[in-house]
Amino acid sequence: MTIRYAPVGTEHGPAWIREGSERALGSTDVAAFDCDGVLVDTRNSYDVTTVRVVERLIGEMLGVRLPWKREAPRLIHMLRKTGGFNNDWDTTYALCLFITCSMPMRFKEALATARRFPVTLIGEVTAAVPAVFSEVNRIIVEYVSTKGQVGHSSADRFVRERMSPFDQRICDLVRAYAGYPGSPPKSRLATLYDEMYHGPALFEELYGVEPKYFSGTGLITKDRVLVTRADLRRLAECFGDKLAIDTGRPRKAVEYSLRNLLSFFDLDASVFIGDGEVGRGREGVPHFEKKPSPTSLLHVIDKLGSSNLLYVGDSAEDVMMATEVRTSSGDVTFAGVYGSSHDARDQVEFFRREGVELILPSVRDLPRIYRRLAQN
Repeated sequence: MTIRYAPVGTEHGPAWIREGSERALGSTDVAAFDCDGVLVDTRNSYDVTTVRVVERLIGEMLGVRLPWKREAPRLIHMLRKTGGFNNDWDTTYALCLFITCSMPMRFKEALATARRFPVTLIGEVTAAVPAVFSEVNRIIVEYVSTKGQVGHSSADRFVRERMSPFDQRICDLVRAYAGYPGSPPKSRLATLYDEMYHGPALFEELYGVEPKYFSGTGLITKDRVLVTRADLRRLAECFGDKLAIDTGRPRKAVEYSLRNLLSFFDLDASVFIGDGEVGRGREGVPHFEKKPSPTSLLHVIDKLGSSNLLYVGDSAEDVMMATEVRTSSGDVTFAGVYGSSHDARDQVEFFRREGVELILPSVRDLPRIYRRLAQN
């Protein structure tokens, strides 16, 4: 059955309302928001951190420079489309595995026989880049065509089931060097990632230990906030002051980026899934499963007593989480934001295939759409 959408003009570009969903949208009583890609544009912060950590880990192991900045956004987007990579540590890990396995054989042989890092290689990887990323693309296309892609465990399973014994050995070495899966301060990958993104001071505040791999300015400073106080005031009017956040970030990182805008949200009802990683093992620190698990959104619904919650997200795992909630407990209406995607057209097409109720370029356009719905 063809899903039809009615176009709506907005200040920031075209939006679409799924035909027949006006009543569901109009009856929402609470709004919950993902942070990254919805409230904050992280393409120059989180995504650049992913690029730099992959570059650095491969450089530390192989002693080569990896010129992949042009390739990175597309590869990151491909992984995120699976819905299993809400955690950027997992994205970074999978890219390290797949890129290393795509290197020329002489590079992999040197890595397999190395007794210390970086291995000594003759020549530059630059000349081999087209072939390397052609192979990376092939691997990721094959990977995303398999079912059940959820983070690092599915990447490991793919390696075991689809790659040669030699490449499995290479991936074992990458896994051991990265110390992943794991969290700071034990995992090299996760520690480097969070030091580079948060910066030394915020990292130490989060984890209670000094950084050991990175001393520069954290890329969190490159976050670009996508909403204003006026936008949030209008949204609060639409939903009777019942606004919440459901994000994979730790709360301190959200506070750093949103600052006083956080006062518009009910923080008791909001969920900061990253707090579970930051506070792993600490008494009293709440733990929620990663998206697309429905547990965090169910918490918001329960705390705010919602009969039909609007969840505003930007990714496949956000759609999957809303679907899981709808299947298990009741009404959730979804609005997909595409304006901060690396491939806006592809993201719109994905939302349309999934049949989400509302597709819009920016969360700033939401109040105007709701005023329009109220007039009809």
